[in-house]
Order: sequence, then structure tokens, then C-alpha cells
Amino acid sequence: MKRLLVGQQAPDFAVTDVSGKKVTLHGQKDGYTLLAFLRYAGCPWCNLAIHRLALESKMLSQSGCNIIVFVQSTRDNVVENISERHAVKPLFPIIADPGKEVYRAYGVTHSLHAVVRAINDIPAWVHAVKDHGFVQGKLDGDLFLAQALFLVSRKTRMVVQALYDKSLYDHETFTPIYQSLVFKD
Repeated sequence: MKRLLVGQQAPDFAVTDVSGKKVTLHGQKDGYTLLAFLRYAGCPWCNLAIHRLALESKMLSQSGCNIIVFVQSTRDNVVENISERHAVKPLFPIIADPGKEVYRAYGVTHSLHAVVRAINDIPAWVHAVKDHGFVQGKLDGDLFLAQALFLVSRKTRMVVQALYDKSLYDHETFTPIYQSLVFKD
């Protein structure tokens, strides 16, 4: 499966989020869209990533960037493990994609690097469980999926940032995203 590269056209999609709202990439207005591809709804790391995105969403929005999150779980698992669980409610669309159709379009798959990252990210897992209560839920997805972020220009639909195998709860992961938002196309 080929990875999507900076400068390539972002694949379009027309999906429904877990609240029933239609979401498309081409339907977004000027500015940017940050697409986040996560493992599964019961994953403590992924819930910590969604928590981080919920905290970042206001600043991203002020920078002209909205967020769309994809989770490779069923809608019911997303509602149970994410929508009903977070103290800071995510105000962005969350898409249940158990068939990983949009994942494939963006070249998001499992990797050996994701296995190594999981071992290195055990402190973040403990933080997610202990401090936020994001206990391990039902495993209904690929445990070793390499999480990914894509920053897409809504004007050109070009990929501005393609970040594979990144921890979405690390400060350093967001640095190139904010740099791209400051130095707009």
C-alpha cells in the first residue's frame, strides 16, 4: 500500500460521522483540515490522542483548521468508548471506519514501527488509564495500526503534512502542523 506524500492530491471521501452528520473532504471551506487516523475506540492511547485533539481544536480552529478523526471501530464502539467517556468532549466529527476504506485511500496500515512505538509509549498508556480513566476497551481493530495525521489545504486539496507512525499526544507531533498553518500556501 502506497503512502500519501506531501504535495499529492488528498483522496476525497463522503462518510457519515457517529452522530449521523455527512462529512466530505471536498465540502470543507477555505483553510485546512487535519485528518487523524487512529487504531480502535477502546485503545487507551487513541483516547489520549482524541483528548489531545479536543484540547488543540480551539487553537487549530483559530488558525483556520478543522479536525476530522477516523477510528477503525464500529459506530457503537466509538459512541461507547469515546463519545460517552471523555470529560473534554470532542467537537469534531469522528468517523467509524471498521472496513478501513478511507485508511486504505490514505495509505494508513499496520507496521512493525507501530509495535516498537507501542512499547516506547507505555508511559503514555499508563497516563491515559491512570489520569484519564481511558481503560482498555474492546479490541475491534488492528492493534498495530500506524496512526497517521494529514494536514490538507481545503483550497487546493493538496497534502501539506503527511505524518505516519506519530504519537498524536506528543507536543513535537503538532509542531510541523502549526508551522504549516503559520506559513500558509
